Amino acid sequence: MSFISLRPSARSAAPRFLAPATAMALCLAAIQPGAAFALTAPEAWANLQSMAAGAGLTMTSTGMSGGDASVTVSGLRIFPTANPNDLIISMDTLRVEPQGEMITLAPSTQVDLAILFAGGLTRHFTVTHDGTITGNLTETNAALDLDFPTLSLVQVPGSVTLPGGKGSSVADPLSVSVQFQALDASLRAAREGAAELSLRATSVSYDVTYPDPATEGATVSQMGTLATPAVRFTGTELDMLSDEDGALRRAFDSGFSARLEFTSGASAQTSRQMVEGMAINMQTQGGSSEMVIEAANGRVDISGAAEALSMSGNYGPIPGSVTLAGMSMAFGLPLVVTPGDQAMRYMISLEDVAPSAELLAMVGAGQFAGERATVTLDLGAQGRLTREIGPDFGEGDAPPFDVSSVALNDLRLQVGDSALTGSGAVALIGGLMGQIGQARPNADGRFLFDLVGGERLLTRLQGMGLVPQDQLFFVRMMMNGLSRPVGDDHLQSEVVLQPGGTVTVNGAPLPF
Repeated sequence: MSFISLRPSARSAAPRFLAPATAMALCLAAIQPGAAFALTAPEAWANLQSMAAGAGLTMTSTGMSGGDASVTVSGLRIFPTANPNDLIISMDTLRVEPQGEMITLAPSTQVDLAILFAGGLTRHFTVTHDGTITGNLTETNAALDLDFPTLSLVQVPGSVTLPGGKGSSVADPLSVSVQFQALDASLRAAREGAAELSLRATSVSYDVTYPDPATEGATVSQMGTLATPAVRFTGTELDMLSDEDGALRRAFDSGFSARLEFTSGASAQTSRQMVEGMAINMQTQGGSSEMVIEAANGRVDISGAAEALSMSGNYGPIPGSVTLAGMSMAFGLPLVVTPGDQAMRYMISLEDVAPSAELLAMVGAGQFAGERATVTLDLGAQGRLTREIGPDFGEGDAPPFDVSSVALNDLRLQVGDSALTGSGAVALIGGLMGQIGQARPNADGRFLFDLVGGERLLTRLQGMGLVPQDQLFFVRMMMNGLSRPVGDDHLQSEVVLQPGGTVTVNGAPLPF
């Protein structure tokens, strides 16, 4: 098995760095020395140069001073040997200091980056810091620690020259300024494919401008802060992953697993962009949030949640705002073919959404000002893939997956004091494949729906002109035909699906 490589990637449309604030650190991580048993500093530096060459990197310098305990390299430049213009890291000095089996690298307080972007544009960035990098690489294990009390990455202002433009230049639509406070990172990896990575900071602030992906020639500007961001990754048998056909299946069979966690505290952001000649200004404030992505046992599961969020701003002269009490999501499905079913899930929930009166007035819904809306949909299923994920996945007449049962775990559509709720489950006889060509599902299950305040909501919508008078009768007829009254402005529908394609609503055959 091969060791996890940190060498620069091949040429692509993306810039040649993984994460701007840690680009220099990751490049240096790729060239940590072998086991440093009583190495002198000059020997450690020689090992660094040798490892760099093995990783496809060239390191040049103008001089070296110091003794066995520590050396300082002057005028250091690091770049990919095969594509020397892709990424150039320059620093005035680099102190190399062996510490037992570890080696500490202390770059000069300012490090310069020159990065080649798609289209042949080279942009320059300055990294300013007061930290160190400590690491070690042996034949079987790797260790890397980053400790930066402060770290900033700022794009050097100026224009960019187009390749072959004979001196013609254009204003650069990209501008980047990012600052980290108390940045701390740790990487541990083993030759057999296990790895653990953690990255955290007390705060991150940023001020960026970038091309608007939706409007040619326009830009989006964003400025904000993020408290206590953290990333944690763990994985096993990572060296089994590749883009070869069937590699995912082989990786899971070998015990591959991975877990990626993102967490953050409170955030605040302001943004500005132009749409059809009108300025959109937006201010956003949010609470803590988290997301977890886990791949194990032949499946992937994703979950996330965020606390209260508020957005306010204006579209030209029109102001508006929206608040949200919280949101959550979950998604899961199998990634390999299995003989039995696995759980599938799709869930999203938006709690207490409250648009401002100005926004509601724009759509003629001013009567709902001050009221909140909640949308929750939680679907579950039992199913399996019918073919392995690959280039031909999804092709052919038959679906690439089969489903044996579906569950409506929770449905809630609520506006003010009016709400539609529902739940239930159904087994598909013969699975999803068995329903192909059927006029009605051959299934066995039951769903129960409740509508509270539906008449009140209809009356309000009709009063605002959102439901025309000639359609109001039809809507009421459908509501009464598919439900039964069980209380004051409270309707209920019991939908039963029976083998053979029979569907009843409140005990009566489906009327259509």
